[in-house]
Amino acid sequence: MTEGPRSYSTIDVAKRLGISLQTVQRWVDSGRLKAWKTPGGHRRIDARSAEALFAQHEQAAGVDEPTVSPAPASPRPVGVVVVDDDVVDRELLATLVQAALPGALLRVASNGFQGLVMIAKFAPEIVVTDVHMPHMDGIEMIRNVLADAATRPRLMIAVSAKTAKELAEFGQLPSEVVLLQKPLERDAFIKALQAA
Repeated sequence: MTEGPRSYSTIDVAKRLGISLQTVQRWVDSGRLKAWKTPGGHRRIDARSAEALFAQHEQAAGVDEPTVSPAPASPRPVGVVVVDDDVVDRELLATLVQAALPGALLRVASNGFQGLVMIAKFAPEIVVTDVHMPHMDGIEMIRNVLADAATRPRLMIAVSAKTAKELAEFGQLPSEVVLLQKPLERDAFIKALQAA
């Protein structure tokens, strides 16, 4: 029985997940992936850390990535990623996105980590995320997304039951992020999506 590799290069991880090398490097720098530098200055990613990431990605791709087929006449469908850990809220957000943007290419994720992988891979024009989620909250996810110019969406909407003042205790949302209160006002949400 042969053992798997003890480490992966950042290129190996980027290719396996279909994301940019810069995203993998940022995850190493932030501690999301355990890694070390070789004497030549190259990053090597711990095999267990990388394989846990691969498993989460496979779960995200297999379970949480339903898509809506674009309308045939549409030149290029608008890409949208919805991220929410609550299944009911996630379905509501997805339904409202479909109502506002018929034919959008919609992907959903159940946590911030899955959301980051999808955003890095598909570079959607619009991201809608809950703020409070386990493991990686929406604020941390938003900061990671906005730091990558290659996949930065045109519109980011954060949804939360907390007010802007209450959210400030957890960390300030960047000024370009639209904050909408839960329960969502259907018309305001749809208008914000269509404005993009």
